[in-house]
Amino acid sequence: MASDKEKRSGVRVTGNEPAIDALRKTVPHWVHDKIKYPASVTGFLYTRECTCSACGYRASFEKASCPHCGRKMEELKGL
Repeated sequence: MASDKEKRSGVRVTGNEPAIDALRKTVPHWVHDKIKYPASVTGFLYTRECTCSACGYRASFEKASCPHCGRKMEELKGL
């Protein structure tokens, strides 16, 4: 039988908060830095540097887990 903590795990959406915002807050992922670049179609370019969403550690490239906090990174496609 699952413990109370296991039953409560997951992503919780509150009020009028969009589900995608709740995912960004709770699921550890790499946040890529971007710079303004007017010649690009979108107006910016992504740099190779990224930041851990869980602890804020800056890495020079994505890794399977954060070397600072050890959290396993998930890929949030389309975000």
